[in-house]
Amino acid sequence: MGEVATTGEISMGENDWGMISKNPPMYESGVNNAVIEVTDTKNKLHKITFKKGGVLNLGREGDTLYLAWDDADTV
Repeated sequence: MGEVATTGEISMGENDWGMISKNPPMYESGVNNAVIEVTDTKNKLHKITFKKGGVLNLGREGDTLYLAWDDADTV
């Protein structure tokens, strides 16, 4: 299971992802090699590449956004 926390922005291809749940927020990759870019709370850039059907889970605690995924969903 991968996880990263951020207080910044998340970059994801607008047409690459679809929301599959609002509560909790979950997104599914609609294409192979869908990339998200996120800068963590220590200012390190992460580029994570997902397979088609890969799921990204989001959670928020205060100003921090937490992203989690199953490593089997990544390339």
